[in-house]
Order: sequence, then structure tokens, then C-alpha cells
Amino acid sequence: MSMFQSAARGDQHLPRGVVVASFETYEQAQAAIAKVSGAQGELAGLAIVGNDLKLVERITGRLTWGKVALAGAMRGLGFGAFIGLVYMLFVPEAITSVLLFPLLGLAFGILMGVMTHSMTRRKRDYASVQQVLAARYDVVAPQQSAGRAMHIIGQRGAPAAPEPQAGDPATDRPVAEQPPSPPAA
Repeated sequence: MSMFQSAARGDQHLPRGVVVASFETYEQAQAAIAKVSGAQGELAGLAIVGNDLKLVERITGRLTWGKVALAGAMRGLGFGAFIGLVYMLFVPEAITSVLLFPLLGLAFGILMGVMTHSMTRRKRDYASVQQVLAARYDVVAPQQSAGRAMHIIGQRGAPAAPEPQAGDPATDRPVAEQPPSPPAA
């Protein structure tokens, strides 16, 4: 199933059900879903919900004219090489296009990089990377399958005991013999 299929059906609401476990990282929540899958639990209706979303912008450095020009040159060179190769596929006689288009892309990339930086120079003279992070990831299950999922995952992220299989000799016998209790005096 694609991440775009639910939107096509108009399924634009938060999942309903019981929070069976909460985790600090998305990877831990994925591991819990994998645990349910490995135990042949019901996967339909399970959801991972990120809560307390925050936008984090990490500053990677100062933008200088040289860095802006170099970044623009690299983008333009790559785009020009792509256009040159596509042009060469349609017009095989134009071998010079393989060299011409990357050079034109290089010049255009430098020009565009410098122009866009000059327009935003006073407002933003640093490079950064943005990401959306959640403080907590909840695994939500429908009411009818929540108990089984909670048992498999272990309530609130605690490790779950392996589920006994019927007819398994290792689980049919007691774990330890209990000593007889002393007689009451």
C-alpha cells in the first residue's frame, strides 16, 4: 500500500483506537510493529502516531558569495549535463551538446545562485537544514485487536514474554518445582 492511497480514499482523520505503546523514537515504534507482525498479530488498523511535533532548523554554516557561487555551479553543471545527454539521445549528430549544455548550465547556475543570494542576503546569510521531529511515537490499535497487540508488544514498551504455543513441551511443564511449604506451627 502506498502512502498516497489513504489520501485518495478521503481518509484524512487521526486513527482511532487504543494507545498500546509509546516510544521515544520512530525506529522503536517500527520495531514494535515488526514484533506484532512476527507474532502473526493483526496488522490492519495499527498506526504509528507522532505527537508533540516540533520544527527543528539546524544551522550548518555561514553563506558566503563563494559558497553560493560554487553550489549554484554544481547544480547548474548537473542540470546542464542532464539536458546535454537527453539532447544527444534525440540528436546523435550533436556531440558538442554534451560539452556545451553543461557549460551553459554552469554559467546559469552561478548567475541564479548569486542573484537569489543577493535578494535574501540581509535576511538570511546562513545555510540550514529543517526537519520535523516528534517527542513521542504512539502505536495505536483498533479496540478489537488492542489487547493482543499490547500483549505482544508489552504494555508501554516493556518487553513482552513470549507467547506459549499449544502442544509445545517446553511450555507445558512448570518452570521450577515449588518446594513443599513447612507445616504451620
